[in-house]
Amino acid sequence: MNAEEHFRAVAPVYMRRLLSDFPSLDAQGAAAIFGNLGHESIGLTKLQEIKPTVKGSRGGYGWAQWTGPRRRAYEDYCKRNGKDPASDEANYAYLFVELKGIEGSEAGSIAQVNSATGLQGKVEAFEKAFLRAGVKHYDSRLQWARIAVDAFREAGEPTGPIILPTTPNPPPPDIPSPDPRQPEKKGGLGWLWLVAVAIVAILAFVAFVPIV
Repeated sequence: MNAEEHFRAVAPVYMRRLLSDFPSLDAQGAAAIFGNLGHESIGLTKLQEIKPTVKGSRGGYGWAQWTGPRRRAYEDYCKRNGKDPASDEANYAYLFVELKGIEGSEAGSIAQVNSATGLQGKVEAFEKAFLRAGVKHYDSRLQWARIAVDAFREAGEPTGPIILPTTPNPPPPDIPSPDPRQPEKKGGLGWLWLVAVAIVAILAFVAFVPIV
């Protein structure tokens, strides 16, 4: 199973949990959150940061690539609660803990997502509020969010209208309205019909007039 297949299998399960735990969130917002997490951990498959930004450090870990104090807090949380830090359940549980503000200072992230417009806007809002990445890579985050939307729909879940960034269609050309003060113009061949009728009438009359 490759990264996208894994993401498509796992993301809808926890998107449902997210929507249940945070009733103000809609499917588009849940997809934006998991789009960010999909980018951070390559479809929720690579929990250990591959090339730590800070040389010599342990780097980020988990769905959200929790780094530094947040990584230590995640590991301590798992130890206290007997959870495997590599498990999906532990990752979702700590995501919940941070979003609820039980630990850390990320309680405002859901509100930021809710106030943003469109899938791309919500993707960027969650990155800025919750992840604060050094390198944004919004194109990748948005692509994973689109996959999350598609996977959620394939799982039979309603997503509602999903606003994607598109190029607007050009406006239709202006067509002038007819001036109601002007009489409607008739077809240009009407007078020919009148001439033809007149000629037929004259010929009929001549045919019946006696020659003296």
